Amino acid sequence: MQHVLISGGTGFIGKALIDYLLDHYPQVQLTVLVRSMQALKTKDRVHYCLWDVDKNYISEDVPANIDTVIHLAGANIAEKRWTKKRKAVLLRSRTESGALLSRWVQEKGSAVKTFVSASAIGFYGQGDEGQIFTEQDKAGTDFLASVCVAWEASTRPLSRMGIRVVWLRTGLVLHPDGGMWKALKPAFAFRIAPRFASGKQLFSWIGLHDLLALYAFAAEQTGIEGPINAVAPYPSTQIDLSKTLLKKQSPPSFVFPIPEFFLRVALGELAIELIKNAAVSAEKIERHGFKFSASHLSDL
Repeated sequence: MQHVLISGGTGFIGKALIDYLLDHYPQVQLTVLVRSMQALKTKDRVHYCLWDVDKNYISEDVPANIDTVIHLAGANIAEKRWTKKRKAVLLRSRTESGALLSRWVQEKGSAVKTFVSASAIGFYGQGDEGQIFTEQDKAGTDFLASVCVAWEASTRPLSRMGIRVVWLRTGLVLHPDGGMWKALKPAFAFRIAPRFASGKQLFSWIGLHDLLALYAFAAEQTGIEGPINAVAPYPSTQIDLSKTLLKKQSPPSFVFPIPEFFLRVALGELAIELIKNAAVSAEKIERHGFKFSASHLSDL
């Protein structure tokens, strides 16, 4: 991993990954694909290049010696209500960007040996009580599962070229500055721990630092290929997650129940992601030797 091309580098995870790679890999050179050069801060060892997925365009100044691609681009799943139009955006932003990068690798990325792509544990859909999904399980049947299937399929042709392709099926990413943790902060300010429906549904999660380390690990370890569950070893019930994160900010706390009916009215189909069981195994990545810094919520 010497010359890395990153898509989605201006998002929450992408910006953190750039800093992580620069801090931990002094030899690495990064090329980041962006839609606009405005408001970008210059960084040593980082080269920005334009791309436009709608126009099937990647700038000609992307270096020819890229050996690793890390694909993070995709519209935020939880940012807006899932209207028909929004669902089309969520799908296209992942599949069309993946297909564009795949074509670039086939046509101009002759030095690429590794392609690591984001995916999500939404691949598995709704789990039964007590069920723990592994990478061998089939895809679910809901909307997010269909997105994940198409997302991974958009880069699958590269594996037939002898390129090592890894899909990181990522759980709920936890960090105070992003994702659900940040979204819950207004409630935490009043010492409220929201409980979604029963609160007993299992969430598989991963700390941001572990996710960044896992992207680097997957890029470097040539024995890793195909889908990998990017989750901590110990899932949590939703209410335990809310209580634990709140205690890190402003103990004591009290539980505020939010009924399933209200969630569905407020969020529409997106509410499914807050009330379904999604317990996922981390066994495969642990077998490859990855060590989590946060295996339990209390470690965050």
